[in-house]
Amino acid sequence: MLIPSRVDSTNVASTRSLNAMLDALPRPASPLSFGADIDAAHEVVLDTERPREERLDALLAWASRYQPCLFGRVAARGLRGIGIACCWLDDDDIARGDEHLRARLQEARRDWKRAALEGGPSGFLVMLASRRLVDCQPSDALVEICRRVADLYFVEFAPVACDVIYTEAVPLRTDRVRLYKGGANFFYPSAHGTQNHDRRVPGGLMMSINSAGHWASKMVASGEARDLADAVDQVMDLALRSIGNGGLGQDREAAERFGSCTWHNRGLAPLRPRRTPIGTLPRTVPQDHSQDFYSGIYHTDVLVPTHVTRAAHHDEAPQVWPNLEFSYITDAHRGPEHEDYGQVWGHVVPEEAMFSNPWPPLRPKPPEAVPAEDIVARACPHAA
Repeated sequence: MLIPSRVDSTNVASTRSLNAMLDALPRPASPLSFGADIDAAHEVVLDTERPREERLDALLAWASRYQPCLFGRVAARGLRGIGIACCWLDDDDIARGDEHLRARLQEARRDWKRAALEGGPSGFLVMLASRRLVDCQPSDALVEICRRVADLYFVEFAPVACDVIYTEAVPLRTDRVRLYKGGANFFYPSAHGTQNHDRRVPGGLMMSINSAGHWASKMVASGEARDLADAVDQVMDLALRSIGNGGLGQDREAAERFGSCTWHNRGLAPLRPRRTPIGTLPRTVPQDHSQDFYSGIYHTDVLVPTHVTRAAHHDEAPQVWPNLEFSYITDAHRGPEHEDYGQVWGHVVPEEAMFSNPWPPLRPKPPEAVPAEDIVARACPHAA
């Protein structure tokens, strides 16, 4: 359940600049390792002597192979018309201050939306490439850094609060101009080996935004899908394959040790024909998977999930969110009063409102406790 809210945060973010926040971080005595895949990617992504385009290519090459989310992996490969735009920032930008960062972000945000309006990228990356951010471990400091970056991007909602869902609005022109909801999440190297393991990424701090509804409508407009129902089936196929995949992107040892940060609920209802995956199911998706809900050890739609961003260990008995929803992936029409309004059908606006963001922040209702034995039984269906 989601609760619309003005999200009046009493824990106001630090007034220090992002650069000052990074300067205050402790420095490790020697370079940290985040797995062979990320360590190798860092040789290019963090090399400031290389052009930014080459560094971005290295980041996307990593994502195309190791990103657990299939939307991100397919988009990084340039496949199926999803598309990615990127605002790349480094230490030189950070040193110029928060006003410079805000201006760069808002300019890139508008440029992306202009392209998205005409059928361009459904995804957007904000990448802050910095060794200081690479070395930042899960902590209260990392939580506040995420909030500060979110403030500079979501200026309409600042100050951003923790444990709240913030949604972007992505425009597309078909018969009319519509805005589609886009989810936003943070990724960082030190998620490696934590309860946020499926949010690991090389290079620093990355905010990723993607809109499944924008992509679905593009597929219909371009003829890549027969109709909206067909497009929704393709979106659902990728969503099903992404759940249960967190932690598997690195190697078998990581999968055995950490399992997955998300997993499929099982045996709750027979499969409906239009929700049947398009291809053969991978081992991470049990045959009796639910098509309405899945589970995770944090709410996957929250922008800054406090506990998993702060915790530097893998909790053997984590809090479980057992009713995370697939239900928004549907071609059923949702009215403005529905919490899924704007996901797939979009919200009609005049063209001059294409840069607006009408979606209020949402605070998820905390889940009820789940017995530890249920976590063990359900967390790793692929290991059964």
